[in-house]
Amino acid sequence: MALLIQLTDSGAGIKLPIEKQQIEIGRDEDCDISLDDDLVSMRHAVLEVVLTPDGKRIDHILQDKNSTNHTYVNDERIDLRRLKDGDVIRIGKSHFRFEDESKGNLGETAKLHKTWIPGVFYTRSGKKKK
Repeated sequence: MALLIQLTDSGAGIKLPIEKQQIEIGRDEDCDISLDDDLVSMRHAVLEVVLTPDGKRIDHILQDKNSTNHTYVNDERIDLRRLKDGDVIRIGKSHFRFEDESKGNLGETAKLHKTWIPGVFYTRSGKKKK
């Protein structure tokens, strides 16, 4: 199973399991992930779980829904992107790290610390993560 971890000023925060085929993210309170942020469009982005054509793998696809302030993965503006384990998604002022349980050990998730550079975090070892 995969999940989004909402990053906070104090490090990793709320874990949001991806348990549906489609998760809508936006400011509208009807969205699966509702963000109280004026920089977020009412229906900002959608995360879809899809089976690859060969049926051997599940991919997680993030799509921007023509939002005003765009969707970013690893500080790169995207329209459509297949997510990889560890990708950091930015929607408005919110940051989420995508974790794919099949790609790593969630029990070893490092605590991230925010830097003064927007979207850049670090672990205790000092290794920077984008």
